[in-house]
Amino acid sequence: MASRLRPAAFLAALSVSLVRAQQPDQTPPPDFRQLLQKLAAFSPDACDMRADQSHEEAADIETRIFFKADEAVVQGLNASHAKSPRERAAAALQKLERMSAEINAAWPADNRFYAEITDLPPILIVRLGIRTRGTFTAFAIPADESGKSNQQWRGIRSGDLSEEHSFRSGASIYPLHRGPSGFARFLVQFDSMGCAGSFGVSYEAYEWNPQDGYLTQIIKQDGSFGLDDKVPDFPQIGKLQTKGTLITLPYCWFSPIDTWDNPSLCAVDTYDLSGDRARFRSRTYNRPDLLPIAKAIEYAQHHDYPAVLAYCASSQIARRLVRDFPASFSAENVQVSPQPNGRERVELGFETKYRFEVQKQAGRWRIVSFTAPQVTPAPQ
Repeated sequence: MASRLRPAAFLAALSVSLVRAQQPDQTPPPDFRQLLQKLAAFSPDACDMRADQSHEEAADIETRIFFKADEAVVQGLNASHAKSPRERAAAALQKLERMSAEINAAWPADNRFYAEITDLPPILIVRLGIRTRGTFTAFAIPADESGKSNQQWRGIRSGDLSEEHSFRSGASIYPLHRGPSGFARFLVQFDSMGCAGSFGVSYEAYEWNPQDGYLTQIIKQDGSFGLDDKVPDFPQIGKLQTKGTLITLPYCWFSPIDTWDNPSLCAVDTYDLSGDRARFRSRTYNRPDLLPIAKAIEYAQHHDYPAVLAYCASSQIARRLVRDFPASFSAENVQVSPQPNGRERVELGFETKYRFEVQKQAGRWRIVSFTAPQVTPAPQ
């Protein structure tokens, strides 16, 4: 089901967060300048914190800074109509950027507060960031709860404002093709990572319907990418394409046949945006021959026989996989060798090897043979 968010829900969450941020004596929450001054005591990089610095405390200050920036944008949009909405929002955000340039002058420029506006009439999307964390907020003039006309701008969606977040994160905004109804659409690509290793990616596409005041999530896809795209024999596939009626979203994911910290299996999803509904069109894999093995192992470890059967040529193979495959497994090494009749033999592991054979049947690769290693009885 599509995720639909009303402006009132966003504003309620914002109000609750600000109330919780107050001290027990109910003193007003710090303003933007005070928050920047507090954050200036921390390292500009969340992965380079001193031992006496709290990641959670810095994250809380960042969240408050983003909320204060949202408030400044709303105030700027509603203060006057002498200029365009983009110009009014830009003027409010430039003041905050100048403030950060002054207070956080000791930081690299890329780590100071920044804002970038994407104008998609009748909405504005603002990308925000400070230190090594990024997010976005969308603004619009929705109808009020009774359906009557309204002239006040409000925040209608904000991303990655939870207390738990990665040490490094970012959001990229891409306008999307509007359907026949002409509703504004955009894609957000979230990137998140720790201080080392691979990083996560999440694609979220939204559509704004001014008639009912909903910002509807129309696409959601999560995945991962490794530190580089050079996993031997597992090339990444596809490119991010957001222009036109067909868009493509590339991603990888961790699976039981990975051999190190980089995910091996990758895919690219294609969506059709020509109509008033976003429609999934296709998914293409970098190694469709190895996909059934990874999927069958995953489901076998959860003892999900019907799901395993979907990737096997017979019920006997599926039952054997569910019965014999261990709950804990690391591929360590993947060896693929061609066999007669278009088959491939796949061996996983070093000393203890699990052997599969796969073959393309009716346009799909399936497991046609599975052999588990023999267990040698312990000496008496």
